[in-house]
Amino acid sequence: MRFRLPILVALFAGLLTVPLTSAHAADRTRTEVVRIYHEAVSPTNVTGTGIGTVRTFFIPMAVNGKPADDQYLVGTLTTLTDVMPNGNELRASNLTFVIGSEDDQIVLGGVSYYPPAGATLAPGTKTVRPVLGGSGKYEGARGQATSVNLGASGWTHTFRLTLD
Repeated sequence: MRFRLPILVALFAGLLTVPLTSAHAADRTRTEVVRIYHEAVSPTNVTGTGIGTVRTFFIPMAVNGKPADDQYLVGTLTTLTDVMPNGNELRASNLTFVIGSEDDQIVLGGVSYYPPAGATLAPGTKTVRPVLGGSGKYEGARGQATSVNLGASGWTHTFRLTLD
């Protein structure tokens, strides 16, 4: 019994701290909606043709209606296959949104259908992409973003984030 008592006390103490830690973490979780707008997109570089084509972008943007020099989107779209329904291509995105400081970033990924001749989604098209993470004031970000191509009027990205 002499050896069992310290083990039982340690186990009991551990069980008491688990709910307290979980409840405390839940108190810090918050949700946030971030709306981003930028002009129509043209790739800054295109490398390759067909499967494996990489389109690179650098785009200044406005966040929640406020433009600033230190807010921009950088990223790549990579063509994965060109045998999708309706002749579309499947492209993977790696998009980093820098919001006010290089410390404050949100990263999106995922795949979407693209017209084979287009650099971006067809005008009027929307896609939903997963948030892969964030840094700075977006540390621990998770959620998704809905991106809409408004054609000549530019793009909107609406992020629905859960932050720890």
